[in-house]
Amino acid sequence: MTTDRSPPEPDEPIDPSPGEDEIIVHEPGRDTPEEQAVDELLETLPTATEAEVGELAPAMEDLPPADAADTLESLQPEQSAEVLTQMEEESAADALAHMDSALAATVLLDLEPEEAAAFIDEMEPDDAADILQALPKDSCATILKRLPLRKAALLGKLALYDPRSAGGVMTTDILVVRAGMTIAQAIEFIRTHPMDETQSDVYAVDDERRLVGAITLRQLLFTDDKELVSAHVTADLDAVLPTVDREEVAELFQKYDYITLPVVDEERRILGMVTVDDVMDIISAERADDALKLVGVRENEAAYGSIGGKFRGRSPWLLMNLLTAQAASAVLLFYHGFIEAIPVVAAVFPVIANESGNTGQQSLAVVLRGLVLDQIKREMVFKMLAREVASGLLTGALVGLFFALSIALLNLTGIMPEMSWRLGAVAGAAMMAAMTAACLIGAGIPLLLDRLGFDPATASSIFLTMLTDGLSYAIFLTLAFVMRGWWVLTP
Repeated sequence: MTTDRSPPEPDEPIDPSPGEDEIIVHEPGRDTPEEQAVDELLETLPTATEAEVGELAPAMEDLPPADAADTLESLQPEQSAEVLTQMEEESAADALAHMDSALAATVLLDLEPEEAAAFIDEMEPDDAADILQALPKDSCATILKRLPLRKAALLGKLALYDPRSAGGVMTTDILVVRAGMTIAQAIEFIRTHPMDETQSDVYAVDDERRLVGAITLRQLLFTDDKELVSAHVTADLDAVLPTVDREEVAELFQKYDYITLPVVDEERRILGMVTVDDVMDIISAERADDALKLVGVRENEAAYGSIGGKFRGRSPWLLMNLLTAQAASAVLLFYHGFIEAIPVVAAVFPVIANESGNTGQQSLAVVLRGLVLDQIKREMVFKMLAREVASGLLTGALVGLFFALSIALLNLTGIMPEMSWRLGAVAGAAMMAAMTAACLIGAGIPLLLDRLGFDPATASSIFLTMLTDGLSYAIFLTLAFVMRGWWVLTP
C-alpha cells in the first residue's frame, strides 16, 4: 500500500502570471530587470544632477537590500546620502544595514543627524551597533541623543563591545521563555512576540534571566499543554561569553553546524545570540582583514576613510618595509663590484627574486589557511614543512630548467650573445635553490608568528619579501661569483 503525498488540488485555478512576490530565478551572467534598470541609471551618474541622482531611489527600492547596498557602495558617499534620503525609510535602512559598516558610517556622516538617527532606529540592533562603532565618537553620541531612550540605551551598550567579539556581533533580538511556564503559556507568549526568523530553538531562562536550556518549536507543538517547559528543555547547551573572539565563534558554528548560539554573561544571564547570518559576515570580514594585514594595512581601513587615518595606519608598515628592503639590497652592495664587471648578471637575479617571492606567497597562503581552519597540529609541523620543501624542490627544478633553456636560447638566437648556456645552468640551479628556500620561509613565517602569540597574517608579506629577495640575490650572486671561471665568456 502506498500513500499519496502529493499536495491536494486547489479549489481555485492558480494564476500562472507573476504576482507581487514574484519568484526570481537568477541566471549566470544575466541581471534581473530591476538590476538592469539601476545599471542604466548608474551610467548617467558622472554627469547627473542631484535631481537625476534622486531618480535612483525608486529603482533601488525594487532591489533586494544586499543588491541595493552594492549599488550604494559604488557611489560617492554624498551621492549615496542623496539617494537614501529619497528612498522609503525602511528600504533605505535595510540597504544601509547590508553595506560595509565603515562605508555606511561614511554615508551617515553626509546626512543630517535626524535623518541618520531615523535610519539607525529602523535597523536591527546588531547592524545598527556595527555602524555606530565605525562612526567618530562625537557623531555616534549625536545620533544616540536623537533615538528613543530605550533604543539608545541598548545600542549604546552594544557599541561598547569590541566589534571583533561575540558581543560585538550578537543580536539582542532574541526570544526567551520562562522555564517555569507551561507549554500552553510558552506557545501563547511566542505567538504574541516577534521571533527572529533565524532562531530555530527557543531559549528558556529562570526568574533571574539565567540560561537554563533550549526547547525546539516541534517539542512545544507536540507536548502536552499542561506540562512545564523546564521538563523538556535540553540543558546540554553551548553558549559563549561576549568577550570571545568572533573567529572562535565562527569556528564553533563551522564545527558543530549551529544555526544560533546564545551569548551569556559571567552569571549565565542571556544577553543575545549569534546567528548563522552573523557568522557569514564574520567570515567575509576576516577574509578582508587578513588580506589587508598581509600587506600592512589597518584591518578597519575603508576605501573612503580619512587621509589622516590612512597615513597613521600605513606609514609604520611602509617604514618597516623600507628597512627590510634595504636589508635585502645590502646583498647587492656586497657584490656591486662583481655586477659592474659582469653586467649581464643584473638581468638574471631580479627574475629569480620574483619567482621565489611568488613561490613563498603560495606557501604562505596555504599555511595561513591551515592555521585559520585549525588544520595544522603541532606534532605535524615538521612533516608539513618537509612537504613544502619537497614541493619547492620539484617546482624549482622545473622552473629552473625552463629558465636555463631560455637563457641558452637568447645566446643561440643572437639576441643576447653575452648570455651562455653555462650562465643558464648557474641561473637554473640558483632558481631551484631559491624556490626551495622560499617554500620553507613562506611556511615558516606564519608558524613562527603564531607560536610567538602574534596574528600570523600581520604583515607576513613584508617579511617574506625581504627574506626571499635577499636570499635569492645571495644564492645566485654567490653561485655566479664562485663559478665565474667556468661560465664567464672570454674573448
